Amino acid sequence: MSESSERDGQLHFGASDLLDTGPEAAFDRITRLVARLVGVPVALISILDSDRQFFKSQLGLPEPWSARRETPLSHSFCRHVVASGEALVVEDARRHALVRDNPAIDDIGVVAYLGVPIAAPDGTLIGSLCAIDGTPRAWTPADRAAMEDLVAGLETELVLREEVRRRTAAEETARLVAREMEHRVKNLLATAQGIVWMVLRDTSLPQAEARRAILDRLAALGNAQSLLQRSGGAMLRELFGRELGPFVEAGQASLVGGELALSAEDGLAVGMIVHELATNAVKHGALRPGAEGTLRVEWQAQDAPARRLQFTWREVASAGGASAPEREPAGGGFGTQLLDLLIAKQMGGRLERDWTPRGLVFSADMPLRDEARRRQG
Repeated sequence: MSESSERDGQLHFGASDLLDTGPEAAFDRITRLVARLVGVPVALISILDSDRQFFKSQLGLPEPWSARRETPLSHSFCRHVVASGEALVVEDARRHALVRDNPAIDDIGVVAYLGVPIAAPDGTLIGSLCAIDGTPRAWTPADRAAMEDLVAGLETELVLREEVRRRTAAEETARLVAREMEHRVKNLLATAQGIVWMVLRDTSLPQAEARRAILDRLAALGNAQSLLQRSGGAMLRELFGRELGPFVEAGQASLVGGELALSAEDGLAVGMIVHELATNAVKHGALRPGAEGTLRVEWQAQDAPARRLQFTWREVASAGGASAPEREPAGGGFGTQLLDLLIAKQMGGRLERDWTPRGLVFSADMPLRDEARRRQG
């Protein structure tokens, strides 16, 4: 039995696509043709399941089998067709070694049987087209040829169905991608707009400094977006490493935490958060020239009751170096507003800042989107 599956980006039609589905004209037409061309009272399109045979179409079955549209495998002749991959020709089931003990002989009246295997588009055998008579019968070559021609038509119908479904799935995927790209572009533009608005609102900044602030943040935004476009998401350690790599190599910064996958949208926000913190540390904090300080970043993920990221950014200025500021430096207002925008407003999280005598301790707690789980591990 074949199950519907996806391989190499292609949808494949199998037995499960027909099981427990209602009667359809295309299949009922074939069983009517079997009855007419071969001259039998009963015709079936039988699809095998793990413990039963399901009749996608049936003509002439007695009750209760006609209403049930299935029998246990114990009553199936068709399972032998699928097992062998060849037509099964039975002139008198009561005397046939393979099926003479099959309860379908007494329960359903199957005496003469002609079954031809049905293949799914990928070649997997999924059932059989059956002609049944209640009396012994010598099947002719013409009978078998007619059945084989009808199976060929049935298999063409299955191929057409697979193609329709493949195209439908491709169109739906294209629509989903378009909606996702539209969503991402809107978020990107909203973040860029927020950056420009916050800088320009500060009229105390000289024009050149405001221009540098805007270009620096937009460049960081572009770098984060480039990373996400390559992979569809990001790993948290990679985002920290892109900003702090030289300091990690020099022994000034340490990153403590496991691998954590982020969705594209979360990755963009977190990338900007890391860039802002790193920029502030280099300009004002423990990583600035003369501070001779260190930075330790720790993070962990929480899965219940919802997926969240918690991280702490701890700066420590060396006792022998330049002293760390005990409060947020003047002129750091834009950075504060940007972090508030990204963490509190955009991601719906919480943040805390503590300017200790040795440096900044910054902590954040943010919800994450569940779709990034598939990239984990």
